[in-house]
Amino acid sequence: MVYPIYHNHHWIDPDQVYVGIQDVGFLRGFGIFDFFRVMQGRPIFLSDHLDRFLASADKMGIAHMYSKEQLAGLIHEIAAKSEVDCLGIKMVLTGGDSSNGFEPQGRSQLFIIPNEFQFMDPIHGMKLASRNYVREMADIKSLNYAYAIRNWSEIKSQGFDDLIYYTQAHGVSESSRSNLFCVKDGVLYTPAQHILEGITRKHVIDLASSFMEVKVQDVSLDAFKQADEVFTTGSTKRVVPILQIDDNVIADGKRGVITAQLYERLIQHEN
Repeated sequence: MVYPIYHNHHWIDPDQVYVGIQDVGFLRGFGIFDFFRVMQGRPIFLSDHLDRFLASADKMGIAHMYSKEQLAGLIHEIAAKSEVDCLGIKMVLTGGDSSNGFEPQGRSQLFIIPNEFQFMDPIHGMKLASRNYVREMADIKSLNYAYAIRNWSEIKSQGFDDLIYYTQAHGVSESSRSNLFCVKDGVLYTPAQHILEGITRKHVIDLASSFMEVKVQDVSLDAFKQADEVFTTGSTKRVVPILQIDDNVIADGKRGVITAQLYERLIQHEN
């Protein structure tokens, strides 16, 4: 099924939706977004995602006319039309048109883009390449992923699946589009600084806290490489094991017990 796209008060055929040539989201990357899933017609963690979307718009300084209740209503509209087990929903808010290509002068532009979605394999795992880098405005879910995209062909050609960002001062922060955790001696660690606080991360922390110690703090890259388990979380992944960082194989290259347990608990929590 081809789903309509919402653009400024109307659900429109995808072929009829466009972004204006003077939109600062297109010209300068001045915009924010959020992504979440609709499972069998039911939005997952919708309230959390809408809170983050509205917070990102506020932090970025993009004015708009939508309340949380109005956005929720729009999501339920498209969720009711879902014909698949899992529908991915991307909400994008740009700064609108600018006559000089820099200062937003028109109204902001809201797009809601639904597409059929499939999860990443929760067992096969991922390999990460480290980069000394901190994302600008990491706490805002902005449209700017230029650093990751610029490095993408290089890391893929080297056999890696994604990046792991770190600095010497603060340790690991995140991956390009997901949060990171590691397990050492029965304690779960996740970075505290220079991250987008993921919705899945939030729920995984809550779930893990019910049966093990969880520490939100700075964690060095070496600590991740020497961990008993490493995994990443996100709306597109749920809980996926990290089996290698640079040349270091994690946990003999197999998904760990805690990683598997949290994956199963998250699925139960979603239902």
